[in-house]
Amino acid sequence: MNRQNNYRKGQIIPFIQNGEYFFKRGVTAYQNNQLQRAVKYLRRAVELNPEQGVFYCQLAAVYADLADYEKSNALLLYVLDELDETMYECYFFLANNYAYQGLFDRAREMANLYLSCAPEGDFTADAEDLLQLLKLEGVEDDEAEEEWLRTGDELIITYEKALRMIEENKLLEAENLLENIITDYPSYWPAHSQLAQVLHLKGQTEEALAYIKDILQENHYVPAMCQLALFYKELGRETEAQDTTLVLKKMVPMDKDHLQRVAITLCCLREYEGAYHLFRTLFQRFYPEDKTIFFQYGVASYQTGRYQQAKKWWRQAEVRNHNGASQLLAKMQDGLLTASDVMHVTHEQYRY
Repeated sequence: MNRQNNYRKGQIIPFIQNGEYFFKRGVTAYQNNQLQRAVKYLRRAVELNPEQGVFYCQLAAVYADLADYEKSNALLLYVLDELDETMYECYFFLANNYAYQGLFDRAREMANLYLSCAPEGDFTADAEDLLQLLKLEGVEDDEAEEEWLRTGDELIITYEKALRMIEENKLLEAENLLENIITDYPSYWPAHSQLAQVLHLKGQTEEALAYIKDILQENHYVPAMCQLALFYKELGRETEAQDTTLVLKKMVPMDKDHLQRVAITLCCLREYEGAYHLFRTLFQRFYPEDKTIFFQYGVASYQTGRYQQAKKWWRQAEVRNHNGASQLLAKMQDGLLTASDVMHVTHEQYRY
């Protein structure tokens, strides 16, 4: 058969690229962490099918991962206002965005709105976890926060002095300073947490453990939860350590310091995959400058088989004069680096 009868020379066979096509390409790019490519495809999908609320929601999700919360929020609100007011998942996505922006009241409002509109929705458990996390972050303790701000200079000076005393192993002096802070500011949870650390360093780990439990009964302070897991681990109480670690693995704190603390704690507990993803989130949102954070990100990367990533972050730590990173890079260069080397440095570098 003469193929020219069916396909004449020069004939153009159209390749249909509709909104669904670009949407699928965008989702694939998003799943492969190619965020800018995902934005390109999803914006095209929206242009071709401007009535598809799902397309807007997916684009909003990508913008949120890029930490462009304003664009993400605008898209979600447009869906609710102009396209489909019953797309209740938009309330949940808005709650997450507001939380990351530090707009905690609006985050609670959106999470509660989602739960009231979709009590059995796909994100019900996640919305409840978010509300619990907002509580864990202590964002509801507004009066205490205002008190700390009013007396900030005196409080911070004394607290910083206590931290120096701990660094210099002057534990009795540090204990006295921290007890004075707690007397004057009973809801200043960092002082409570450091007092537990002092008890631990004095060899009174069981007493420190009991003190941490008392703190957590009064306030779900994230660093205290980290200490609890590490104390259990050090005491060899594996079942309780695992239970507490599971709680930490579910956390994605919105506070920068708390996010760092949970990530480092998971490293010390050898929960490297969870630590890696938290460090990744930390750098997407804040990009910290602390050399120890770069180093620990490298540790989590190495221990999860991401060796080029480990080298990248250790080089950043080395530029910032982190000696441990330089040692590991030298061993890596010579092909002598092992997982036990990395684990050893992890525990040496960490402080509660």
